Amino acid sequence: MKTTIIYICLSATLILASCGTAQKPDQQETLKAYPVLSVLPQQVDLSAEYPVTLQGEQTVEIRSKIDGYIEKVYVTEGTPVRQGQPLFKIDANSFEQETNSKKAAVLAAQANLETASIQTERTKVLVEKKIVNSFELTSARNVEQVKRAELNQAKADLSAARSKLAFTNIVSPINGTVGSLPYKIGSLVSSTSEAALTTIANTKKVYAYFSLSQQQLSAFLKQYSGNQPNDKFRNMPEVALVMPDGEVYQPKGRIETLSGVLNSATGAANFKAVFPNPEAKLWSGASATIRIPSHLKGAILAPKSATFELQGKYFVFKVDQQHVIHHTSIEIMDAVTEKDYVVTKGLVAGDQIVTEGLGNLKNGMKIKPNPSTTK
Repeated sequence: MKTTIIYICLSATLILASCGTAQKPDQQETLKAYPVLSVLPQQVDLSAEYPVTLQGEQTVEIRSKIDGYIEKVYVTEGTPVRQGQPLFKIDANSFEQETNSKKAAVLAAQANLETASIQTERTKVLVEKKIVNSFELTSARNVEQVKRAELNQAKADLSAARSKLAFTNIVSPINGTVGSLPYKIGSLVSSTSEAALTTIANTKKVYAYFSLSQQQLSAFLKQYSGNQPNDKFRNMPEVALVMPDGEVYQPKGRIETLSGVLNSATGAANFKAVFPNPEAKLWSGASATIRIPSHLKGAILAPKSATFELQGKYFVFKVDQQHVIHHTSIEIMDAVTEKDYVVTKGLVAGDQIVTEGLGNLKNGMKIKPNPSTTK
């Protein structure tokens, strides 16, 4: 009996000890709270910026078509010129001599042809009188044809010589502005010279060229209504040009064309925007940034603080219904606001994402969501 009492007491002690070690609900591991945000579609005005290269409406390299020394330079850098206005004079002495020589060759060929023609007529009369046979007439006519061919060749040589002589006077092919002048009086130039004599740029209108990748192109064009690119261009807003010093150029321009073929080397599509340049403030060959505004309806925004970049891709931590976070890849537009990215893939309306403390999070970790303002 005494032994039974001892066993009962011992069992009661073990049960009490076991109950003492069980954790109470408020003693369980506490989850750390993180601020989360529920993303919802909204309207937003934003702009995308891309680097551009500026080119004049017409840009023409001026090169010498002949070998020779520069005798005169009629213009200075940066001056406006008209079509047909003289730019350079190449030493013409040797070309004048060649032209005179070819003129003499033409006169000699004409004389030989006249002599051959007279001989043909005389032989024809003798054949009719049966003084000589027809073979003599055939020979005379053949000689006349040869002399006529020689005259044509001499005239062609003279024309080529005159062209070379004309090339010693270099004139502007367009209205525009003179670029740099790397060659001075006395410089030897040729058609194979590495640098052009100068460049004439017509900058009444300036073209701004920029490129988008195939992925960027698709997202960019989807913003605007229209079936064809030209239809979409008509529905695009005016674009601005931001100069390297931060100044926004006025007036604004418009995007006009899109290359029909992607660049095989880069996979990019090339756009051309046109800006008027009435005061000649834009220079051909300069660099700038084009700013393209857009208005989006139903945009999903993710705060920049809620994203992180890894190997060129962007990620967020998305929270599921069990409060477990998941490492989620997203795609964003080039256009951004000051604080947010526009998400095109990876998030949908109603998704919750962690907005702060990303450095302390791990994929699959459970957190205590602390809801913040809905975005």
